[in-house]
Amino acid sequence: MPAGHHLAYFPPQVTLSQLLPDGTDILHSPGGPFERRLWAGGSVRFPATGGLILNGARAVCIETIRDVIVKGRQGAEKVIVKIERRMGVVREGEEEGSIRERIWKEAEDEIGHATIIENRNLAFMRKKTQDELNFDRMNFDNCQRVIKPPPSPEYRLKIKPTRSLLFRFSALTFNAHSIHLDEAYTQNVEGFRNLLVHGPLTLTLLLTVLEAHLAKSDHTIREFDYRNVAPLYVDEPLTICGKPKSGKENVWDVWIEGKNGGLAVRGTAFTSPV
Repeated sequence: MPAGHHLAYFPPQVTLSQLLPDGTDILHSPGGPFERRLWAGGSVRFPATGGLILNGARAVCIETIRDVIVKGRQGAEKVIVKIERRMGVVREGEEEGSIRERIWKEAEDEIGHATIIENRNLAFMRKKTQDELNFDRMNFDNCQRVIKPPPSPEYRLKIKPTRSLLFRFSALTFNAHSIHLDEAYTQNVEGFRNLLVHGPLTLTLLLTVLEAHLAKSDHTIREFDYRNVAPLYVDEPLTICGKPKSGKENVWDVWIEGKNGGLAVRGTAFTSPV
């Protein structure tokens, strides 16, 4: 399975009646007043034991909330929910207890028999006030603060994410979050100027482009950490970049630049020979 494609598998098993008003599921929500959710970042590990193979064999995902952290001053807090997902192959006739014992581990740094270990950091925030939304709408066309990206990438790939791409990725990942699908909601409730590109879609783009670049040197991705630092919008060009990390062997700096050239996503990849 290509790096990042695991995101299309093991979606949350929730019914339509279990979705919150913004289309997100109830499984990770801390509850009111933290009604807004954003994908802050995370990490993925691909242990050397080999990845998942699309051969019809059974596989499993064990999901755990590892931690919940409250950040910020009172009245403007963010709740960070740290989720771990461990994926692995199920043996013929294996029972649930045996599967859990092999794949899930109490210690986060212990791999066990997992073939993919993904960590997701979801940020939950309070609903915006009307004054905050009015300010956001007045500044839709103004240039936001630009974070300078690293210089001199070894590779660059520019794409423009369309509404069709966002819809298809939402469908593939069972993601009904309105910030990717409903422009009026995104502007009037969340205060963003247009539909947002999914956090996991930026992860997929970073992994896919780096994996293609590494194929020339017979290296593969073993671990990947990333953080979303600025929003990316539908129908606006973005550029996927990367280069070897200075002074470090088999380590890459990777990032995505927004339409104005500012840093939107940054990450670090650790690689090894195939």
